[in-house]
Amino acid sequence: MGRPIGSVNREKPFNDALRIALRSRPLALRRVADQLLDKAEQGSLAYIHELIDRLDGKAVQVVDQQDVPLERLTDEALHRIAAGGPRRAEEPKMLLIPPAKVRLTDPD
Repeated sequence: MGRPIGSVNREKPFNDALRIALRSRPLALRRVADQLLDKAEQGSLAYIHELIDRLDGKAVQVVDQQDVPLERLTDEALHRIAAGGPRRAEEPKMLLIPPAKVRLTDPD
């Protein structure tokens, strides 16, 4: 999916600087990738997660707070759900939990 039309975040100066540095040192990126693989092979869960995120993309975890069959919901609750509100007044409609940030430093 590309950038939305009219996005103001077109400039990425760090990205540009990093690409320039990598052009002058083409093997540096390969060495960094090799180090990432080495740490993952040693069993470091943080590095394994980083590899998975880089290869498959970060997964979004959806947590639904209520497992009630539709037949058992009231009309009022169904209207709230359809309107994008919570199923019950005191209950959130859904929690989207982003994946945890993975540090590339080993805690050992």
